[in-house]
Amino acid sequence: MASRGLAQNAEHRAPMPAGRMIRLDMVGNLQQGNPRLRNAVKYDTVCLNVAISLALFATFSMMVVAAMLWLAPFKDFQATPEELQARKHHAIVAREQLQRAGGKLELSALEEVASERLAKQVDQEVHRLWVNYSSNTPQFLKHHKISETDLYGMLKSMPKGGLLHIHDAGMMKLDILIELTYRDDLWVCVGMNQVFENFRFSSAFPHIAPSEDYECIWMLMSNFHTFEWRGRYEKQIREGLVLQEGGYKDTAELARHMRRSHRLIHGLVTYQNLWSDFLFRMLEDFYRDGVQYVELRSSLPLLYDLKGTNFTILDTVNSIVTITKLFRSTYPDFIGVKLIYTPARDSNDSHMDQYVENARLLKSHFPNLFAGLDLNTFGDECQLPGLVEATQLLHLGEEIDFYFQAGESRCPNMAKPHANLIDAVLLGSKRIGGALNLPLHPDILRTMRHMQVAVEVCPLSNHYLQYVQDFSQHPAAYLLAAGYPIVLGSDYPHFWNAAPLTDDFYVAFVGIVSGQGNLRLLKQLALNSFLYSSLNCEERTAAIFQWRCKWNRWIEEFVNQNKSVRAEDAL
Repeated sequence: MASRGLAQNAEHRAPMPAGRMIRLDMVGNLQQGNPRLRNAVKYDTVCLNVAISLALFATFSMMVVAAMLWLAPFKDFQATPEELQARKHHAIVAREQLQRAGGKLELSALEEVASERLAKQVDQEVHRLWVNYSSNTPQFLKHHKISETDLYGMLKSMPKGGLLHIHDAGMMKLDILIELTYRDDLWVCVGMNQVFENFRFSSAFPHIAPSEDYECIWMLMSNFHTFEWRGRYEKQIREGLVLQEGGYKDTAELARHMRRSHRLIHGLVTYQNLWSDFLFRMLEDFYRDGVQYVELRSSLPLLYDLKGTNFTILDTVNSIVTITKLFRSTYPDFIGVKLIYTPARDSNDSHMDQYVENARLLKSHFPNLFAGLDLNTFGDECQLPGLVEATQLLHLGEEIDFYFQAGESRCPNMAKPHANLIDAVLLGSKRIGGALNLPLHPDILRTMRHMQVAVEVCPLSNHYLQYVQDFSQHPAAYLLAAGYPIVLGSDYPHFWNAAPLTDDFYVAFVGIVSGQGNLRLLKQLALNSFLYSSLNCEERTAAIFQWRCKWNRWIEEFVNQNKSVRAEDAL
């Protein structure tokens, strides 16, 4: 009876949904002691709940985004034309600031403070320097003593990192060179037009034949001291050693003057008793100017003694290694020196085989010092063979790194400088020096950005070599604005009485970027000098660490100094 009653009651119940029955069956199985199935069911249930939640969230998000997109036109529709113009203008400025060199660098809180104070200082400086500017006259360098400005003093003390484009012949101060001409046993080779062509220390008449570039006669310098008025004589020396601003009719005349300056300087400083002192003074000048690392370009002139003995190219480089070690023992935060062998090209590349042999010799004997090879044109690509004509270079690229200067000369026919720039990139040059015509080559620009090939920019050299009159129109202005990798160099700073690097930083900061300069740019330029150097990965990491320590101290000093100045002004 009981069982029958139960059966009747079951017949009168509402039918159970299929899903519910499946659930009950599963529960029945679970109750029969199947733990793996029980866990699987729990997991499936959780996954189902999560999936539903995610679907709901995605649907809601899409609705919000759609609403925002739908309402955006109404927001712009409600804005005035002035507001729309200002909004679009601000968006473009913001995007361009990010694209500029240094635009994406993150600054610390203290650096942000320093950046704001620097901006105010720059605004005042730029206004003062450009207020009387006219594009028909040379840049402001003639009218203002930039070394006496606050901005120059700030840049002078700033840790600039590395100096990647400078020649040894441009690193001896003019007054020191003139003092050397009063030493005993110095001979001078005087040209037909009474121009000094060469110097040589010797205990006897120097039997050195002039080259095909010039003719001269050797005589003792003491004769000039006896019979020539000192002021006139020193004026003649200065004219032979420095570059006269805008004083050359064409690139060929300028190149002849540059070659003569090289001969005169090397004739003085490569006297064995003076060479080491010259190197140490050169490194001191770098260090005092905020430079911690140098890639020195040198033709590696042979050292000589009073007896007329010529030493080897290895002796010249050995002395660089020795003096650098001595200097670092005195200044341990100086990172060091690398060498870019930079012999001079001639009209038929008759010495190219010797240059290639020297480069291989240097790399085998000084692998830690030797960085690579450049060829000095003295700014006269017009008269010299193109890079591609030096076929030895095509077979050397896998052994030796190149650091070519190309595309900088000013010729009646610019075909050769343009071709040299293209060939320098195709030859795998690690950096390109000068390259003033680079913005005219969009394909090369894309390649350089992709391959991370930096451009070496030497603003003052470009001006004194008569390439750039108006710094605000310098091709580097575009490269910096577009965020291409740039490193600042100075080429031959003492040829125009400039500091090793500060003057070029100043001109780039005030002249080239034209009011767009800021702390991010300065920091990026300093970092670039390591990122695009010939240092290997380990050396680069250590160098940046050493530089960053000095940079952080400098930032702190700059901020504190500005606080003191503002406090004094308040009193």
